Amino acid sequence: MLREDETSSLYWAQMNAGKRSITLDLEDERDRERLRGLCETADFLFESEAPGNMSALGLGYEDLCDRAPQLIYVSITPFGQSGPKSMWAASDLIGHVSGGLSSLVGDPDRAPLRPSVEQAYNITALNAGSAAMIALHARHLTGRGQHVDVSMQAAMANTLGNARLYYESDGIITERAGGARAFADRATRIIYPCADGYVAFVRVPASITRLHRWMVAEGVDPQFDAERWASIAIAGDDLPTQDEVTELESEIERFFAPRGAQALYESGQHFNVMICPVNTMQDIVDSPQLHAREFFDEVEDPALGRIKVPGAPLKMSATPWQTRAAPTPGQHNHEVLVDRAHPQPVGD
Repeated sequence: MLREDETSSLYWAQMNAGKRSITLDLEDERDRERLRGLCETADFLFESEAPGNMSALGLGYEDLCDRAPQLIYVSITPFGQSGPKSMWAASDLIGHVSGGLSSLVGDPDRAPLRPSVEQAYNITALNAGSAAMIALHARHLTGRGQHVDVSMQAAMANTLGNARLYYESDGIITERAGGARAFADRATRIIYPCADGYVAFVRVPASITRLHRWMVAEGVDPQFDAERWASIAIAGDDLPTQDEVTELESEIERFFAPRGAQALYESGQHFNVMICPVNTMQDIVDSPQLHAREFFDEVEDPALGRIKVPGAPLKMSATPWQTRAAPTPGQHNHEVLVDRAHPQPVGD
């Protein structure tokens, strides 16, 4: 429930936790000058305006690099700073489809799908962060920053695994495979139902022989020839028929169906079989592993009250992660724009 006179959202609360927020009107020359002043001591500037917009305001990379030569200026746009689509607008959805990922998402007999969360925005942001770190390393060597040009389409095109190479090498267009892993024009099923949800089982040669031993230990009489299946490649010319694949997958499904996901996971660990529960959101929130690593933090959000938010995805020994509630827009204007410009004198 939002508090009175406050506006926010769960998405804002998650994506902006730990940040500070200032507001600047870039149509106002005074605020443009404030931004230039901030850039003089900043390591990075990230911007997502259409190509040319920042330069038109006197805030492009070339405008700032003389005054702030150390600045790493990162531009994030749908299609990059150059090319025939550089000025086209786009959303997260267009990132998925223009980068090719949606063509691989969904069941083979249905239309392509969009992943359920904003992966195009997030993956592009990860690319931008990684590129900025590379530029920072270069600055350690040269003493100067540089302009980093990040394209959402290009970032998503790098998520396609070997599907692009199958087409480039063999002319094969990889199709959607639903709950399976696509290999060129073949697919290996991964997702299977169990008693209380789903599990992911990776059917590679070593897993097949171990699964056979596991089934025997559970009192099941496997009908498939483990040695033969272990010798068959997942792609190439010497592949089983579709009827053989269907028969094997049906037998595996019958073994998993009456057993719970966690029990399958623990037994699979014992037999070195690559199997894992398909966790729901409730499973993630209740995960004893994530709680043992103190993944979740509670923060006092100015609009939403006390909420639990995702914490550190990694742990650094010398610089522990600190989670703060997402700020309201402009919450730190005075701290950043006033106190920074007029620091208090230090006493003797």
